[in-house]
Amino acid sequence: MKEKIDLKDPNVYYILVPVLAAIWAVTAGVVFYPKSVKAWGDSETEYTKAKALMDQLVTLQPERLAYKVDENAESEDFDFTKTINEFAGALSIPPSNYNLTVRSEANRAGRKTRSASISIKAIDIEKLAQFLSALLLRWPDLKCDTLSFSKIKDAKNNWQADISLTYFY
Repeated sequence: MKEKIDLKDPNVYYILVPVLAAIWAVTAGVVFYPKSVKAWGDSETEYTKAKALMDQLVTLQPERLAYKVDENAESEDFDFTKTINEFAGALSIPPSNYNLTVRSEANRAGRKTRSASISIKAIDIEKLAQFLSALLLRWPDLKCDTLSFSKIKDAKNNWQADISLTYFY
């Protein structure tokens, strides 16, 4: 005859809790620990592969580090028109494909600011990401306030993008 387990009886928990803890400890030791050791080893090999690729990139294409900030050099003045034209040209974005609107200087949060809007008619998403990351990497005081993009119909990878940037002096 089957006997029902009474969950109100504290003796059930004196037995059940240590049994469940033992099962958890055995599972952790036999299953989870070897998996974590393997994952740790895999991540170390991924790091060594990535480090080798980064070192190769630095030796083969040192011009990518051309915008390294020299602390002893004098800071140059920021000009939206010159900067946007320079980076657009470097990424083969034709001037007829974007419209730049620069606003006058203003004070925001106790600092002088100048803002601009860029409207790009057609660009692929990878080139847009390269353009924006290169700008923000080169000018640390430049902030992207808004970025909106929408897919152009009947085009595989063409997007229309609107970017609002603010430079803090």
